[in-house]
Amino acid sequence: MADPIIRRMPPDLANKIAAGEVVQRPASVVRELLDNAIDSGADQIRVAIRSSGKSLIQVTDNGCGMGSDDLKLCLEPHATSKLRAIEDLQRIHTLGFRGEAMASMASIAQIDVRSRLHDEPQGHRIEVHGGDEVFFGPAAGEPGTAVSVRNLFYNVPARRQFLKTDPTEFRYILRAFQEAAMARTDIAFELHADGNDLLTLPPQPLADRIASLFGEEYRASLIPVEESAGL
Repeated sequence: MADPIIRRMPPDLANKIAAGEVVQRPASVVRELLDNAIDSGADQIRVAIRSSGKSLIQVTDNGCGMGSDDLKLCLEPHATSKLRAIEDLQRIHTLGFRGEAMASMASIAQIDVRSRLHDEPQGHRIEVHGGDEVFFGPAAGEPGTAVSVRNLFYNVPARRQFLKTDPTEFRYILRAFQEAAMARTDIAFELHADGNDLLTLPPQPLADRIASLFGEEYRASLIPVEESAGL
């Protein structure tokens, strides 16, 4: 009898392959972390990057934060606060819900998550490198959550080769930031790159937000549109 040729992949290999579907480039990380920050109820979100996100992506928010039990789970595959039963798929009101993004980042980067509930005197921190936990414990910090993703694809060099030049990857990041900022004009956003302050956006009307993002010359060409749709 021939030896079987189909085998189950080791979990760490399967996680890295799946991560490539969720996290295709630094902008994917930025988009997923912005979604989480918005879903947390934050009204202030700060994005900081280095080397166009290849060496660092950090998203900080003042949202609801997480307790120690939730923080411990947030980097596990298919762990989410947004679905409880299959019926919930029919009434999704959040930007994210699959519980895949954070685990994917943790498997192909060095990730540090610090979080504190607003009614707790201190927060907690978890650090995971390539899927392996290296630290978990109490930590100081403001209420909300700060996620730092360092050295993306450091343990999947073949995947890192497919990244484009820094200017190209930065354009993808900027687009993700602009989309989030235009969708939620009630939230204050900041964007920092390599130590430079690029954008500081207060809560503002949509026309002002567009002008802040793309230049004052865009304001004259804006046309207000209203749409309503029945169910």
